[in-house]
Amino acid sequence: MRYHIVYEQGVVNYTGSNVGEHKFFRKDPQDLLNQPDTNVVTWELNNLDLTQHFVDCYKERMQSVIDKDDHFFRYIYDVYRSLDNKTILESRIEMNRIIDKINNNDIYWFDISDELKLNTVDILDTRIKNCNELHDIFETRMVELNERKVSLRNEYEEIWNDLQAINLLVHFNERQVANDSEMEDRQTYFTSLKFEPPYGEKNTWQLVGEDYKDFTMVRPHGALTLDFGTVGKDLFTCSVTDDIELVHKNMISQQVELNPWVQFDWFSCTEEEWQTDQMLLYNKWIEDNHVGEYLDLNNPMYTPGRHQLGQCISHNFKHPEEFVQGIINNTGKINSFFITDDQNKTIL
Repeated sequence: MRYHIVYEQGVVNYTGSNVGEHKFFRKDPQDLLNQPDTNVVTWELNNLDLTQHFVDCYKERMQSVIDKDDHFFRYIYDVYRSLDNKTILESRIEMNRIIDKINNNDIYWFDISDELKLNTVDILDTRIKNCNELHDIFETRMVELNERKVSLRNEYEEIWNDLQAINLLVHFNERQVANDSEMEDRQTYFTSLKFEPPYGEKNTWQLVGEDYKDFTMVRPHGALTLDFGTVGKDLFTCSVTDDIELVHKNMISQQVELNPWVQFDWFSCTEEEWQTDQMLLYNKWIEDNHVGEYLDLNNPMYTPGRHQLGQCISHNFKHPEEFVQGIINNTGKINSFFITDDQNKTIL
């Protein structure tokens, strides 16, 4: 099985979600793969059990739309671009703008304290605690928004976009490292790509204990990963951002649902790097903060990492910068995405 993403020329929003509504799934894969002025990135999917379940879920969700002749699905992709002084400060300015907008617009039923604004001058003032609290606000208000969806029908999309932007901007700022020289080396282009079932439907699948057996932080260059697909932070992310408050509030969000969504970042993590670096820091954070007193760490869902779906076979990018130069600089917008067999024939 192969997973393809087709890129075309167009504008990409780096401070909020990119949303499209299309019927490209009705076209023949050969036509999609040979569109003029596009670039195609292809991954070979592996044979792990959860990967096979991922493919089945993809087919079921796609078919639920295809069966309705006049329907299309909404696809969403979030992109985290490279870290440098300019993009970090721009992201903080945008965060503060959204806070001001929320506090001065009647369509919002909540305010956000001005004390949570980010520093738009001093690049080293990361205010990670502010980011943690802003992410908490995103989580709680998103739940409330979905509960208010009917009464906020006309304003729903605008509020949804602003909350999603807060989430993206928080995670972007969390990627910042301690100083400018290190930041120059952290060229990033992380992408999360998802699509939703027809309006009013919800076909998601629950993960069970055995589904976590292949979760890992280890991955090669060019890995395609099952998207987290969950509102909130899992335990490993909390350890990276020192967000122990979520543990104390019982607000850890482990991945418990399977959606046919993907993510990729063009970074690798070797077994040695995980065992001798990240895992040691993770375990130390767990021990220092007595996390085991709050959570059952033997539960498989607390296995650190993500499920790996496959490996890129169309390109040999060893770093996000190579991906940006080869694909994004000329064709930055996602045109379509689909799974085929190994002969690029449709599986639907």
